[in-house]
Amino acid sequence: AQYAKNFTEAHHFDAMLGYEWQHFHRESDFSYPVYYPSTHLTHPGELTNPNYFAEKNSLFKTEYYLVSFFGRFNYSLLNRYLITFTLRDDGSSRFSKDQRWGLFPAAAFAWKVKEENFLKDVKAVTDLKLRLGWGVTGQQEHGYGDYVYMPNYSQNVAGAFYPIVGDGTTYRPEAYNKDLTWEKTTTYNVGLDLGFWNNRVIANLDWYYRKTTNLLNTGFVAVGSNFSSSVLSNIGSLHNTGVEAMLTVRPVQTRDWGWEVSYNIGWNKNEIDELVASQGPDYYIPYSYCSGGKATADNMIKAWKAGEAASAFYVYQQVYDENGQPRFGEFVDRNADGVIDYRDRYFYKKSDPDVTMGLSTKLTYKHWDLGLGFRASLNNYVYNSVEAGDNVNTGMSRLYAGSTWHNAFKYELAKDWTSSSANASCSDYFIQNASFLKLDNITLGYSFDRIGKSSISGRVYATAQNVFTITKYKGLDPEIDGGYDSNVYPRPFTCIVGVSLNF
Repeated sequence: AQYAKNFTEAHHFDAMLGYEWQHFHRESDFSYPVYYPSTHLTHPGELTNPNYFAEKNSLFKTEYYLVSFFGRFNYSLLNRYLITFTLRDDGSSRFSKDQRWGLFPAAAFAWKVKEENFLKDVKAVTDLKLRLGWGVTGQQEHGYGDYVYMPNYSQNVAGAFYPIVGDGTTYRPEAYNKDLTWEKTTTYNVGLDLGFWNNRVIANLDWYYRKTTNLLNTGFVAVGSNFSSSVLSNIGSLHNTGVEAMLTVRPVQTRDWGWEVSYNIGWNKNEIDELVASQGPDYYIPYSYCSGGKATADNMIKAWKAGEAASAFYVYQQVYDENGQPRFGEFVDRNADGVIDYRDRYFYKKSDPDVTMGLSTKLTYKHWDLGLGFRASLNNYVYNSVEAGDNVNTGMSRLYAGSTWHNAFKYELAKDWTSSSANASCSDYFIQNASFLKLDNITLGYSFDRIGKSSISGRVYATAQNVFTITKYKGLDPEIDGGYDSNVYPRPFTCIVGVSLNF
């Protein structure tokens, strides 16, 4: 429902009220093999056919609801001073009835400086606007199912969790958190929009600060309090601060020729502020296993800790020989206690970039057009799990080094680099700089007004995507989500030729 009103020429008012209801549901009916050891008829307790598997049918259903009430209020004075206020009240069935609803306000102010008398007649300045913003948003996506807040039980299966003989069935309790609630992010923003010479030059500059609290993440529980070692909780807080800028220039605008260039750059700093239930300055939460090692807490390549970036790597410091070559499996004893263990690890680099950039350009001549799009990422690092795993597993490294397949990635491994150490792959040597420059696409097109005597118009075009990548990263692709390269499927080089017609 919307309402708008101009009280006078100077005052404009409009308002909107809305309601939204969403239902998400999934279900599947499938069968899977279950191990059923049976007992001997004449010798009770003695197992027979221990390798017998049977098909078991399972019906899986899950659902959740999102319900929202929202409103927006806009007011402008003299078309110079603009005020906006919004309010959302969101409810999610993924939380208990006492924690289900979240209230999220936002407000913004804009000042069209160009409309002021002292600037209105300055022809060189096309646009000048100052923007201020503040708002709170909610997050209920966590990836741990739709019923984390309620107690539930899972049936034990023979051969897993607890052995079951005969028809006996037992259940084990799953971890749950009835106090789970919305993750909240508060954002502050200051922006400036500029336009010169009839928008031949356009610039935008923004500074932002985002504070996220009640982070939805897993945290450890006390031993013996539950059958699970961790439970989804609202854990800690973090913040992001950054600057974003964009510049668009049209240096050529004639009857036949046109040229436009757009460049954008963004800088962001991320830092964890606190971890709930922290046990002191040395408390951290490890995650993401190192390649080729055991699935233990000591074999994690990343960790969260207050004062560090959320995507920081947690590694051992590699030892190098006098020639600058790594002595694989040997690490620096950083705490000088004579023992190499998890206490010698340190935070080193991060997977999120410090700076991202984009450059696009379009050149037109009469009916022809040519466009290019570049993208760059600076100071982002990737854990090369493929190389780390090949070095830990001697046989695998030999397989890759001697492979004759031309699409198999080959690492030049030193003879003494292979190691059976459980933590050898957790070295900072495998944290590699993955900064890159990519030419994402090139498009060449020709537009026409008619075909023969018909009124059909259209455009013929050819596009190349993922043209090239410039990087020092050793793996297949430096652009890895989360900074963990476990042999990602390579992005293809794609060519498209097409035609669009208007009838």
